[in-house]
Amino acid sequence: MSAPAFLAAAPASAQEQVVTLRAPEGDTDLRNVYVREAVELALMKTTATDGPYRLRQSMPMNKRRGLVEAARRTEPNFMIATNPETGRAAGLVPVLFPIHLGVNRYRVCFVHEPRREAVRAAAENREAVARLRHVQGHDWADVRVMRANGFTVAEVGSYESMFEMIAFGRADLFCRSVLEVGAELRAHEGVEGLALDDSLLLAYDLPQYLYTHPANVDVISRIERGLHLAFGDGSLQALLRSHLQPSLALLNLQRRRLITLAAPQGRVEMNDRPFQLDVVRGPSR
Repeated sequence: MSAPAFLAAAPASAQEQVVTLRAPEGDTDLRNVYVREAVELALMKTTATDGPYRLRQSMPMNKRRGLVEAARRTEPNFMIATNPETGRAAGLVPVLFPIHLGVNRYRVCFVHEPRREAVRAAAENREAVARLRHVQGHDWADVRVMRANGFTVAEVGSYESMFEMIAFGRADLFCRSVLEVGAELRAHEGVEGLALDDSLLLAYDLPQYLYTHPANVDVISRIERGLHLAFGDGSLQALLRSHLQPSLALLNLQRRRLITLAAPQGRVEMNDRPFQLDVVRGPSR
């Protein structure tokens, strides 16, 4: 798989700061495109003060392997987006800025096509939704939240396997962030048995930050300042909306049945509210 233009190899120089992000697991893994572009935006915003940079990708790996690599410092300034419990448990520290601006709290679901009507009927009743067969990634924070709210959730290690489980009817729902689902739908277009549910909207707080090794103090400071600058001039919000806009009309969020899940008490890195965008109700006040 060819790297995006801004990740293409470039000659190293003594002055440039190299930043490494986790490569996708495969050609259809588009989950972290926004994160890569947000990091590059932060680096661009700080070029005048911090100098040139080179943004590169690691070898393809899943999130668990990425956390290990970040902790080992096997790659220069390796950064990975994750939740506080997972990042801290790996011995990493955060860039104190909510990279997704709170938008990832909203989830819509891929559904096994023959179960579509059954899911629509269940959407009117929280307990019925909880009894459906959900699938999520192994050790994902979503699993902890959903199980704490009484949901039946199977954990799967492979990203692509979760789409296959839905397509083959081995699970009913695979719920995804509204920031990710549009690209995922396009990547899996034409997969028999896989459809997007149009009735259900889950919401739960699941803040994510960029995490890296504690010794990477310079890049932590630079990206934090860059994200604040991009948020201050509106370019970060514009970037996020550019990723959201193609799918918002398709998702029709306002007409879905909203079910809010209580997230178990966890580590709080910062007050995210001033930076949150709400794609259903508008900016937080």
